[in-house]
Amino acid sequence: MRVGKFIEEDGRGPGARGHHLCGVLVYARSGEVEAVGDRLRRVSGVEVHQADQAGHLVVTVEDTEEEGAGQILTRLPAVEGVLSAALIYHHWEEQESPR
Repeated sequence: MRVGKFIEEDGRGPGARGHHLCGVLVYARSGEVEAVGDRLRRVSGVEVHQADQAGHLVVTVEDTEEEGAGQILTRLPAVEGVLSAALIYHHWEEQESPR
């Protein structure tokens, strides 16, 4: 799925049809990896799993009560020290309908 279409469909509201889990590769400025990791950890729905001194951070993004994963993804490049953020994995789990 194209990222733009994912974000558009995700804009219908978090949890509207299911739950999104995204794997994202973030590239940070050299020498700012720890600071960028700390900033990313403060973003609701984002979890930092791994970072290296070359500037690569492996993160996951999930829907929150307030915001869908697509909207969170669009904000990652604006985090100070982030050079790029690339969606590398997307999983969507359909929410069961209440009976």
